[in-house]
Amino acid sequence: MAIGPRRAGAALLAAAALMMPATARSAGAFSAAVDSCVNEMNPGRQIAACSRVIEIWGPENSRLAWAFHHRADGYSEAGDYRRAIRDYDVVIRLRPEYAVAFVGRGMAYAGQGDHRRAVQDFDVAIMLDPAFGAAYDDRCFSLAVIGEARRAIGDCDRALSLNRDDPAALDGRGYAYLRLGLAERAVLDYSAALKVYPELDTSLFGRGVAHATQGNRPQAAQDLAAARRINSQIDREMAKVHILAPPGL
Repeated sequence: MAIGPRRAGAALLAAAALMMPATARSAGAFSAAVDSCVNEMNPGRQIAACSRVIEIWGPENSRLAWAFHHRADGYSEAGDYRRAIRDYDVVIRLRPEYAVAFVGRGMAYAGQGDHRRAVQDFDVAIMLDPAFGAAYDDRCFSLAVIGEARRAIGDCDRALSLNRDDPAALDGRGYAYLRLGLAERAVLDYSAALKVYPELDTSLFGRGVAHATQGNRPQAAQDLAAARRINSQIDREMAKVHILAPPGL
């Protein structure tokens, strides 16, 4: 499962300030918009800044892939997946070799619940960059959602071969084991993910469900309560991917 916002457009920037139109190079407002588009962590402000850059340059400017990418990241972080997909489409049209854009669009499809289309985009990202760990993380999770948990485990194994402490891969593999009914293995992977990222709500929730499956209700209650303290919507979010807390917990 994806962890935190993906702000991976830096590789596409190539010093955005140097790409400013000559007439705008001295304009402080434009420079501020570029900086906010790239670095702003508030999705609304990021979207506004990127929109300003696109407006100044014109939406058909072929050098604007980076701005559309960052605006897509903002839309995705805000949960506006339809607009995110639209912007990622532009990035992919302008830069079809850019694996990160396929991962971003795949995550947006997954956010909409369309995990089969997400897998298709992750497939392309992996074809473009076979060492792209995040693409394996995300495909692992989406495969497990659509019932291909054993194939998912292979993807998470590959991600962990690239980074053995990758919490997203450990969380995803734990989820795949849980989908297969292998609660003991799920607990081990979720615990490993939490050792790296102690506030990972999905691992706390998944481990809680796995403990409940093993009959350890006190530990299950503790993990589920911790997950809910971090994310009040965690029950609803996990239900969408077929993981439910047992009655009474």
